[in-house]
Amino acid sequence: MEGNKAISVIMPVHNEEKYLPISLESLKKARINELIVILDRCTDNSEDIVRKNFPKAKIIKKQRCRWRNSYAENLQLGYKHASGDIICIHDADIKSTPEVFDVLMKELKGSVASVSPVIQTYKKASFLNLLYYYWEKTRRIAPLGEEPRGAFRLIRKDCLEKVGGFKDVIAPDTQLDIDLRKIGYKSKLCKDVICLHLRKFSFRKAIKSQINSGKMRKEINMPFWRVLGHSIIRLRPFVIYGYLKATLNQPRRGIKSF
Repeated sequence: MEGNKAISVIMPVHNEEKYLPISLESLKKARINELIVILDRCTDNSEDIVRKNFPKAKIIKKQRCRWRNSYAENLQLGYKHASGDIICIHDADIKSTPEVFDVLMKELKGSVASVSPVIQTYKKASFLNLLYYYWEKTRRIAPLGEEPRGAFRLIRKDCLEKVGGFKDVIAPDTQLDIDLRKIGYKSKLCKDVICLHLRKFSFRKAIKSQINSGKMRKEINMPFWRVLGHSIIRLRPFVIYGYLKATLNQPRRGIKSF
C-alpha cells in the first residue's frame, strides 16, 4: 500500500490523564492526518490534555453507552468519523513511535488488511509490570503462535467497510480478524517494531483481564480444549473461569451499527 495514504488515528479515552500526555507526545512526530479522540464519560482532565497537545483533534464526547461493550462502541464511533484511507487504533495508554507507522504501512498490501506491532508491557511501571513483562514471553509458545494485538494496529478502511466496521463484542479486534478472514483478508503481527503498554498493572486488573479473555473465547465459540490448553500452557487459570461463566450465562449477541 502506498505510503501517501491518509491515516486517521482513533483514540478511545476513559479517564486517562495519567497516560495521555506520554501517549499523545509519542504521536506528534508521526505522519498522521487526523486524530479522533472519543471521550467516554470522562470526569478527569483528559479533554484539556488532548486540546493542549492536539488543538486540531476531533473530539467526540460520549455521555452514555448504546452498546453492551463500550470500547467496541468507541472504535465504531471513531471509524464513522474518520476520513483517512487507513484507520489506526491507538489506545490512550500506548506509547508509539513514528517508525511504527512507517514499518506497518509497508505491510498493508495484497491480502493484508490489518497489521499490528508487538505490544510490550512497560516493565518499569511497577514490580507486577516487571513480572507481566516476562510472562508475556509465553506468547511465543502459544499453540497457534502469537496473534495480532488490538491496542495499536493499522487497518485498511476499505476492508473495514466490507465487514461493516467494528462489532459489539468483548474483543472487537479479535472479531475483526475473524470477519476479515471470512472475506479473504488477513491480519498480521509485525515483530519488527514495538509499542509500549504504559498502564500500571494490579492483581485485580490482571484477574479481570483473564476473565474477560475467557468470556471473549466463548463469545467467538472457541473450542473448550483450545481454551483449556491456552490456560495451562500460559498459566492463566481465570480464563477458564470466564469461559465457563459465559457458557452458563451467555448473552445473546446483538450486532449494532450507527
